[in-house]
Amino acid sequence: MIDSLLSAAVTAHDAPALPETTRERILRVGMACFAQEGFAGATTRMIASAAGVTLPVIAYHFGNKDGLHLACAEEIVEQHRRRLLPVAAAARCAADDGSLTGDQARVWLEKILAALVAAITADDEQRLATDFVLRELSEQGPGYHLLYEELWKPGMELVAELIAIARGKGAADQSDRVGAMMLLASLSSLTRDEPVASAFLGGSASEDPHKTLIGECALRMLSGLIAS
Repeated sequence: MIDSLLSAAVTAHDAPALPETTRERILRVGMACFAQEGFAGATTRMIASAAGVTLPVIAYHFGNKDGLHLACAEEIVEQHRRRLLPVAAAARCAADDGSLTGDQARVWLEKILAALVAAITADDEQRLATDFVLRELSEQGPGYHLLYEELWKPGMELVAELIAIARGKGAADQSDRVGAMMLLASLSSLTRDEPVASAFLGGSASEDPHKTLIGECALRMLSGLIAS
């Protein structure tokens, strides 16, 4: 089972503009393995076999399993910066300015939700990264602290602050922080519990009309949080 999943990960994404390097192939296959098996269950031998390389090649590029796992986390942070940072950075600047109105804060929250929905219903590369991140939420491998400091913590803090402003408050309190966590967790459940979600919805979250409905539902949840 794992061999077929890892083999599929090698060819699932669209063909890149430039030939994939050996390091890039190991990184992507490693990410798939860690996402499927977890840090403890994955082995460098398993990854080497699926990537079509030898163990010394993995050691040359990444040192050991810890180094490969951390490199996967670093790659995900870079993907996040490419896909979501423009929206998140602009929203952070607006929040830090101190002149943001409640309506403006809500608009930024809607933009952030739209970007997140697009990410979790995106292509195979993004889904693979999401699966890796969600596995780290529960197992906390070598890349956990990097992901927490670079992705989860700043993202949750920003959403909590914007919720507070949208509620007409000066600063986020624990109710805003809990609201931010629950809102973001509701979206992550679509990928964390993907088999359940697909069975219950009758198809993948990345398929229309599910993608549109997910976005609409996220906005309704946001409205409820702000109203409360």
